[in-house]
Formats: sequence, C-alpha cells, structure tokens
Amino acid sequence: MLLILKKIVYVLVIIGINTYMCSYLAAKLSARMELRRGYMLTIIGGVGFPAIRLFSYLARDSSAGIWSFVTFLFSMIIWTVAPFSTELILVDINSSLMIALLFLIIIISLNSTVSDNTRYGLVWGQATKRIISNLSLIIPFLISTASLILANRTFSLKEIVDIQSELWNAVYQPMGLMITVFSVVLIFKVFGMKREVRQGLSSINYVEGTGFAGVIFRFSRYSVVLFMIYLIAILYLGGYKNFYFIRGDVMLGIKFYIIFLFIVFAEKALGSNLSHLNTIMRVNGKFLIPMSILNFVITIGFFIYRNIYGLI
Repeated sequence: MLLILKKIVYVLVIIGINTYMCSYLAAKLSARMELRRGYMLTIIGGVGFPAIRLFSYLARDSSAGIWSFVTFLFSMIIWTVAPFSTELILVDINSSLMIALLFLIIIISLNSTVSDNTRYGLVWGQATKRIISNLSLIIPFLISTASLILANRTFSLKEIVDIQSELWNAVYQPMGLMITVFSVVLIFKVFGMKREVRQGLSSINYVEGTGFAGVIFRFSRYSVVLFMIYLIAILYLGGYKNFYFIRGDVMLGIKFYIIFLFIVFAEKALGSNLSHLNTIMRVNGKFLIPMSILNFVITIGFFIYRNIYGLI
C-alpha cells in the first residue's frame, strides 16, 4: 500500500510540474513571438504567471457543475496507464494503449461541451456538432496509432517501448510521426491554449467559465495535449529507454519538451492561416486523414510481406 501511495504522489508531482511549466512556456513563447511582430500588449510575466492566472480564475465567483468534476476525474485517470519508467506506472495492463485512447476520446468530448454549457443546461445540438468536429481532428492520430499497433503487434505501452530497444518506431513510421505531431498542433490550435482566446477567431471562441470550473477545464485541455505528446514520445521515440549514458526518465523529459516546443512554434507559425475552424477542418480532411490512411495501407502491405510471405 505504501508503494502504491508513493507512486501516486510521484505521478501527481510529475503531472503538476509539467502542466505548470508547459503553461508558462506556451504563454511566454507566444507572447515573445507576438511582441517581435509588434503587438506590444502581449507581454507575459515571469515564472509565476501561471500561478497568477490560477488565482485570478479562483478569485471569480463561479460554481462547478457535475461536468467539471467528471472532466477533472477523467483528466487524472488517463495518466494511470502511462508508464513513466519501467517501475513507475499505476495500472499495468496489456491493453493500456487502448484504454488511454478511450479516455482521450472521452476527455476531448467533455471539453468540447464547455462553450455550449449555459446556466440553463447544455445546448445539446451545438455540443454534438462541436464534439464531432473536435473528435474528427484526432482521427489521423488514431489511424496512425493503429498503424503502429499493427507493426508492433501489441496494445501494451510498455511492450511498445521495449520493442524500440534498438531502433525507434520513428524509423519505421516516419509518416505516422509527422501526422500525429501535426494532429496535436491542430488540437492545440482549436483549444486555444497558448493564451486567452481572442475574439475574431471564428468558431474557436471558447468560454471557459470562471472560478474553479475554469481551472478544471483549462487543466483538462492541457492534459489532453500533454498526454498526446507523451504518447508520441512513447510510441515513436523510444519512450523512457536509456540513450547512451543518459537515463531513460531524463530522455523521456527531453523528448517530451522538444515535441512540445515544436508544437508551440508550429502553431504560432501558422498564425492567421489557420484562424478559422472551417480551415482547420479542411486541412485535417484533405491532408492529415488521407495521409494517415495511406500510411495505414503501406503498413498493412509491409505486415503482409513480412509476416505472411516472409519477403522482408
């Protein structure tokens, strides 16, 4: 029991610290790039900025409904199947990847209902449209993950990491790596996480709410993006495997922040070119989804030639 409690504390500390640092880096880098473009009102404070934003949310009068607590619950549960090292994992099951993807779909669906929630209840018609739109953005991520599952022939995250002891899956699945990264960029864009979402981004104007509910949904969106980045590091970049003399857990952190910083810069580089939800959906439907399907077909061909005919 003491060992389990110790692991829970470690996981909570890891989630808390990395969420705080990613929130700070996203706001700082976004403000820095806007400042270089001439927007003088985008200066962000120091390392304490996320804490100031947190207290500003909590200082507002707002009640947290049942949806807020359900969202927070799933945002925490999703990390229970995440292996941070060989020993540091709360729930070690063979189908951990499938459970993680299921939780990811649930959290994105819950977050998609935020802006359609009023004091009179949920506007189900608008919420359904938004859920479908946001879930369609992770279709390339899911298809690319299916390609990797087919190539590795396992649903276990720990086994996928062990398979990459010699070569990372990125060597065999470079197209899948590219697709999953840009899929996270689109999610990052739609969730408006780099800073407060400004008016003018048609159809991407989220109303987070205030008070404790606002903190929960802000944290939940970061949990979605950070978990997707974590999955990319695990699935394609060897996860927590040692890299020469560098410890595996340190390498996992390095890979995680390299991917995160690339996503922040990529999202900001796209700028107003992807400022409308319809444009994002077209990019997803005309580029990422077809490319992920093509990658899946290539993987099936590779699987057949290697495992059935033995030609590779």
